[in-house]
Amino acid sequence: MSWSFVRREWGAVTFVLTVAIGIVIVPLALYFGNQRPAPVSLPTTPPTASAPRTASAATTAR
Repeated sequence: MSWSFVRREWGAVTFVLTVAIGIVIVPLALYFGNQRPAPVSLPTTPPTASAPRTASAATTAR
């Protein structure tokens, strides 16, 4: 490939190089992006309902 060809067809050369780099980078990114550890499973506990609070005579007499 001569320098005059690259100067004349720089857009095509840039496109081909970009595609060639993408062919390598995209599969690597997909492979390494899926290498996360498995999510930690936490035990689920059912929510507990608390009884409503009632006022006592000592607190309402003030």
